[in-house]
Amino acid sequence: MSDSETEPESDVPSSPEKVSPSDPTDVSTTSTLIDSVAQLVNTPQTHSSEPISAVNSAVKTLESLDFSLIRKDASLHGTIQESSTSLLEFLHVVLTISPTSAHDVRRMMECLAHLLRPSFLNLLFQYRRLFHALAVQELKKVAIVPIIISWVDAVLARLGDVVSCVASSMHDRHFESELPEGLRKRREEDNLRAAAQLPDRWDSVPSILTSDKASPAAKRLALRLLVSQYVLQPQLTLLPRVVDAPPDSSMVSLLPYLIDFMQHTVVQLSECSPLHAQHQSGFQERMNCAMLLSLFALVDLTTGSKDTETDVPFRPYTLATVMKLLRFVMLVDNTLSVQTIVSPCPDLDAPWVVLVLWRHFVPWTWRLLAKCNGSDSEVIIFLTTTWLHCAFDSDPQTTISTLATFTGDEHGKHMISAYLAYLSRLLVYLSSAPRPQNLTTAQMDVLLKTCRYFVHWSDSDSLGIRKSSDCCKYLTLLFVYLSCIENGHDASDYVIHAMARMQPRSLRDGWKQAIQESPTFYDELEKSMSNTRMQLLEDKPGNNHIRRAKQFLDFLTIECFSNVQISNQKLIIEFLNATMEYVRRESAMKQLPNLSASFLSCLTAFQRGQPGIRVCDAPLLSDAESIWQIAMDDTTPKLALASAFALHIILSRRLPESLTQVEAWDYLRNVLLMIGSQDYLGDESPLALVVSPTICNALSQLLRHADEHTVAMMQSSPWTSHLQSVLQRIRSTDDRPDLDDYSSWLKKRISKPAADLMNQITQTTNAGESRQATPAIDIIPCRIDGLFQLVCVLRVS
Repeated sequence: MSDSETEPESDVPSSPEKVSPSDPTDVSTTSTLIDSVAQLVNTPQTHSSEPISAVNSAVKTLESLDFSLIRKDASLHGTIQESSTSLLEFLHVVLTISPTSAHDVRRMMECLAHLLRPSFLNLLFQYRRLFHALAVQELKKVAIVPIIISWVDAVLARLGDVVSCVASSMHDRHFESELPEGLRKRREEDNLRAAAQLPDRWDSVPSILTSDKASPAAKRLALRLLVSQYVLQPQLTLLPRVVDAPPDSSMVSLLPYLIDFMQHTVVQLSECSPLHAQHQSGFQERMNCAMLLSLFALVDLTTGSKDTETDVPFRPYTLATVMKLLRFVMLVDNTLSVQTIVSPCPDLDAPWVVLVLWRHFVPWTWRLLAKCNGSDSEVIIFLTTTWLHCAFDSDPQTTISTLATFTGDEHGKHMISAYLAYLSRLLVYLSSAPRPQNLTTAQMDVLLKTCRYFVHWSDSDSLGIRKSSDCCKYLTLLFVYLSCIENGHDASDYVIHAMARMQPRSLRDGWKQAIQESPTFYDELEKSMSNTRMQLLEDKPGNNHIRRAKQFLDFLTIECFSNVQISNQKLIIEFLNATMEYVRRESAMKQLPNLSASFLSCLTAFQRGQPGIRVCDAPLLSDAESIWQIAMDDTTPKLALASAFALHIILSRRLPESLTQVEAWDYLRNVLLMIGSQDYLGDESPLALVVSPTICNALSQLLRHADEHTVAMMQSSPWTSHLQSVLQRIRSTDDRPDLDDYSSWLKKRISKPAADLMNQITQTTNAGESRQATPAIDIIPCRIDGLFQLVCVLRVS
């Protein structure tokens, strides 16, 4: 209903308290009106078995009535009373009934979002003006009218309670749930009086926040109603608000009221004792401040307000005001300990929930980090830690998608900066004395979610993160310090995954920065690697020690292929030597192929990027016969191990005996045949497409460097003839519509290396070694049957 359908403004008094009927003795009408409204609020009727259906019908009825007819036809008042009863019943249901299923919650919130539409709130205020005018006409003979309360005021008062409850996600530690019955009734009466103080028009509600005449209860109700429109309603309807969208004009005008109200609130709080926040009245103030901060954050984000002189989100005194309110809500009075900062708040009450529940507030605080001092920035990191632990599902991809629809690239930069700030504080905690042996379950949950974000960003190269040496610095330091605690294995896998995607130059710069920032970096790395090496040399190292050894090998593989200059080469040689001793000793172990693949990749990377290994230092590492045998001991060829072996053959200049070369030919040839026959299924199916060119190049390398007798043995096998047929079939396959994706991609990937291999097979004499450029290497992080694996392959042009 539009404003044109309401009574003229002159017919609707804007200030009920100014009305002065003549008869001072007739006050029964006013008393009866107040009593009936109070009874309606306290004991809602239950004639409807389906409050949601009833309230939807009530909304339609209220939207369809003509105000001119309401004034003339008193019978419509009964229809309106029924509708108002349905509204109050529904709001009572939201407040008092615990839904039994997620479906019930969804239906209830969808219905509430329908009530919170700006158009319907505006309509309620139109009804309020109309019924205030009707009440004044009924009270012509009353000399003193202290206050006029209509059914709309009852709805608005109850709606304020619902908003507070929903904003805290129906939290069981909401202060009103613990009030005695008498105090609860008194609060309901105060809420009715607060509703009566609201202005006549919906768009004038923000002015109450800064009014000297409005009571604290009226300001509280006005704030809740504004939160309902701007914060709750858009997010309850699952319609994401985009920050870059043109701002709502009402939000632009709302901002000055919010800033003034925040500053006024801070002044009031400064006059209270430090224990005020712990009391019930303080709890309510914290709840109000939480909703105020949430509303201000959304308005600031949406309007994109800037100070034209300083180009900061808002003036310094406003930043100080925000941080004082935030500390008050979070109950943070003093400097946080290094452990508390990276530990989620263990017991959230309703004000805390308001901050972490609605998806805009915590990301908004990240914009403040660059302007905050150290103490305030730690408060934001503590809030972020709690938000990560409590607000989102364990799958960060869902969270990332949600945030991606909410903001743009600028937000992404703030998010990365905030997460790096969290990693910085976590490293301080991990390196502090006494050193923690483990992270708690909650701390580890936050760390894993953070690491998954960096995996996502590095995989997609969001905002050019692969070029970030700052990110590489923190990932490098984090890996080293995680290796010093007992439960850091899962997080280390994610760190390695993210590092594998970074550009080599960024990794080199990050390594240098890590050394500069942490003087004990090398000491920690050497200590942890030495401990793991000693465990490998034990008779029965545990699975966690084997996994840690594999992670060190993957870490060193990335650094060596990136040409990072590691000063203590002896440490790496000793670690590789211990790994090889263990692999040779425990050749039947189930975990061995994964460790062997990491060992071969690390050895290849180290030999390629570092000076030659002295035989006297590590004779095992110079024994090509033993090294090649490690791969070929795998009776069921695993692709990660086959690829590592193939790359080692291509980049290494040491050849074993002829029979071992023939055995390697048979091994890799069989792997390539299995790839051509699509025998690798599940997680290994796409990996087969990735490693196939490297396998081809390794086979060509064997033919190119072997002596004539050995080449003849390789060529004479009937399985080699079969390989020629398979490769010819793959290369000659037309791009038919019925060609499956696997075959199509295999042809694209393997055509050139397959052609080179077929030429090598058909040559009757060894053409000799031709000078080739140093091949580029791609490091691919993946998961095979749930286990993390680093796969190194030749880059395909």
